[in-house]
Amino acid sequence: MYSPTPAQRRVWEAMAELYLDTAVDDMHARIVRCLAESPFSLEQLRTMLLHEVHPVLRSNVYSVAGVWDGFDPAWLSAAIAAHRARAWRWPDRWCWRGYARAQWRWLGPRVAALRAEAAAT
Repeated sequence: MYSPTPAQRRVWEAMAELYLDTAVDDMHARIVRCLAESPFSLEQLRTMLLHEVHPVLRSNVYSVAGVWDGFDPAWLSAAIAAHRARAWRWPDRWCWRGYARAQWRWLGPRVAALRAEAAAT
């Protein structure tokens, strides 16, 4: 079975905060910092959000009483690993990824800016 790296798990856990049943605006700075410090390219981070984290957690965004106090890291890692290991998945549903795409439009430029700022110092 697929075994994620510690860096992947940190990124997944940060991205999972976007799916809590709370206001995410307060968490954006912490998420951006975690993503900027990761070893992954912007495209890899985008792929992780759209194809790994979002399919596993999207139902929490639309739930009437979703998880608000944080996802268990072990459960999250196992759920994403299981999703990745499936031989067959539903066809790519871009219409279901509006929330993830909107979050990435906000996060992506800020991650790039923070990395550029860190490289300049």
